[in-house]
Amino acid sequence: MQNRTPLYIAAAAVLLLGAAFYLLEGKGQKQYDWSESSWAGKTGYSEKSLEPYGSSMLHTLLKDYFPDKQLIEIKKDVASELPADTLENTHNYVFVGEALYLDSLGTDQLLKFVRFGNTAFISSKTIPFDLMNYVYYDECLDAPWSDYDSYRDSAVSMSLRTPEFSDTNVNWFFAVQNRIKKYNWNYLDPIVFCDSLEHYPIGYVDSTRINFASFPYGKGRFLLHTNPLVFSNFSMLRPETHPYVEGVLSHLSKGKIYWDAVSRVPEAVGRRRNGGFYDRPDTEHPLTYILRQPALAWAWYLIAGLAGLWLVFRAKRRQAIIPVLKKNENTSYEFISTIANLHFRERNYRSLCEQSMKLFLAKLRERYGLVVAINQQGQISNASDSFFEKLAVVTEIRESEIRNIFNQYQASVRYEPSEQMMVDLHLAMENFWKVAK
Repeated sequence: MQNRTPLYIAAAAVLLLGAAFYLLEGKGQKQYDWSESSWAGKTGYSEKSLEPYGSSMLHTLLKDYFPDKQLIEIKKDVASELPADTLENTHNYVFVGEALYLDSLGTDQLLKFVRFGNTAFISSKTIPFDLMNYVYYDECLDAPWSDYDSYRDSAVSMSLRTPEFSDTNVNWFFAVQNRIKKYNWNYLDPIVFCDSLEHYPIGYVDSTRINFASFPYGKGRFLLHTNPLVFSNFSMLRPETHPYVEGVLSHLSKGKIYWDAVSRVPEAVGRRRNGGFYDRPDTEHPLTYILRQPALAWAWYLIAGLAGLWLVFRAKRRQAIIPVLKKNENTSYEFISTIANLHFRERNYRSLCEQSMKLFLAKLRERYGLVVAINQQGQISNASDSFFEKLAVVTEIRESEIRNIFNQYQASVRYEPSEQMMVDLHLAMENFWKVAK
């Protein structure tokens, strides 16, 4: 019957992982989606999402932000729904998400919108190179555009240099299930700000790194904010963040707000479109997305665990088979039996008696340490009275019975023994070992 132990162990491991998943996730308990991702099916920065990293609170706030000015949602594309020339020249384009994707027509339309005096507020982790080629057309000396920089930390502080809002220094952090995690905080390289150009910083992260800046373009301006996490539901639910958010939004023009959700794409897509810049060391590993999703994470752990068990038992089964060694056999008995049969057939009873006595004396020497020798003529020459006394004491056999064995042997080698003499000597030795202690 095959050994089914590996199968039972694998089944037990699957049951334990399933039970752990059931207990951790909780049956029927509402679970929040703590993913910041904008991939299909995810709600990161969605204005319709009440999840921690949705943007429904910001969207609701902007609906009534300017009295008598409506919020208009772009539902199809920027090229066809964002006006280029306006009469008031005070409208706003607002984008909040991981990354912004615009085709050539959308990029051209957004540039026209700003050039005529409107404001474009873009809060994202990366900014399209196609757009910045126009916004940052006049570059600082030796400072070509290279997207946002980032550094990893569990918490940072942000502040604005707007004098009207002095209490804007706020601590920010990223969390999953209310547990603070390390996060990539983006910022603008300060070398892109030089005295010869009009763009200038507005806000800082950790006091020294610029994360909010104004880039004038035509009659309008681009407001670039490098940390969209600030405008998520999770962040805006904290009362201490309100002065900072109010300070940022105060830079909008007093007019209509065009909310762009259709151009929102995941960070990986935005960086890849910017020439593979997504492969920087400080960006998250692709496996991070899987591990952030509870169902995918448990599936990954289950597959890894089963693969490990399979490797362990596969290696065990592929080990070289250890051959079964035959039990050691003592061939001395076979040899003695063969010799004895040979002597018996030749009626050489004397030789058989000598061999029996040699075995008898060898066993006495091995068990009791009493030594008696047989000379070349087969005679026992050194069996003294003390030998018989000691042997009688250790074996608890009467001395007369022991002497009888030796006397029978002496008679068998002194004369030509008969078959009966040989048998009597053998029986005496056999009886000695049966009662000897």
